[in-house]
Amino acid sequence: MSKPARFILHPTDFSTESSVALAHAVRIAVNNKATLDLLHVETDPAAYGDDQDDVPVEDWNQFPSIRTMLETWGLIASGDARSDVTDLGIEISEVVSYGSDVPDAIAEYCQQRPIDMVVLSTAGRDGFASLLIPSTAERVADKVSNLSIPTLFVPKHSRGCVDVETGRVTMNHVLVPVDHEPDAEEAVERGLRAMAAFGDEQADMTLLHVGAESEFPHVEISGTSRNVRRISQQGDPATEILSFARDAKVNLIIMVTDGEQGLLDVLRGTTTEKVLRHAPCPVLAIPAR
Repeated sequence: MSKPARFILHPTDFSTESSVALAHAVRIAVNNKATLDLLHVETDPAAYGDDQDDVPVEDWNQFPSIRTMLETWGLIASGDARSDVTDLGIEISEVVSYGSDVPDAIAEYCQQRPIDMVVLSTAGRDGFASLLIPSTAERVADKVSNLSIPTLFVPKHSRGCVDVETGRVTMNHVLVPVDHEPDAEEAVERGLRAMAAFGDEQADMTLLHVGAESEFPHVEISGTSRNVRRISQQGDPATEILSFARDAKVNLIIMVTDGEQGLLDVLRGTTTEKVLRHAPCPVLAIPAR
């Protein structure tokens, strides 16, 4: 059985477009009473002196203000002491890592810390360039998937699960695509946990199998009163998953990837790649154990 994430990493490039992903990382940290590391990889270390170690940064104003976000959400009062953030049960670290390759630096950081979830902001891309040059988010996920770390991809312009302005979570419908391999039971477990934490009693989970109904994979579900539906559809897997996600206004897609390969190997030309590039909502990719 998987455990709730206790050490969350959110790599940031300080762009305003990544605020949706940041909100997801903060909301998960608050709910799980977790440690959240905000990591910025500086590719020009000469700009910040000769110290090449990863160092916490206390007052660097380029980092997004978690305190301001928590105040806006009404979780702490304006002007509260620093200890009031930790009273929520969370710890926040702001870290600068120096390196010429952003994904390598992030993967190295994950090996130094007990990170058990990475939250990434993504921008969907199409065409020839996307085939030749994977996005930074995909390259990061490729590195951390080899460490068996789940990655939450949050599209910059998607409808997220978390409202940036209020911190309110919408978890009315979770979609878990299922097949015979890899086993989707951990994805189902995580989906049910998210629904229990953030969904109302009417929240739904859909297990979607693209194939014959007679070949629907066996998925063990126990100990829940949640509404879990099993649906089979014919067609191209990615097309059917994306179509269902849009039509059903799904809030979160959870997919299990092949843990024997790096995520880029899994992604290229696959259903997961197409879903990540075009998903209307966040996608949680879980490396198979």
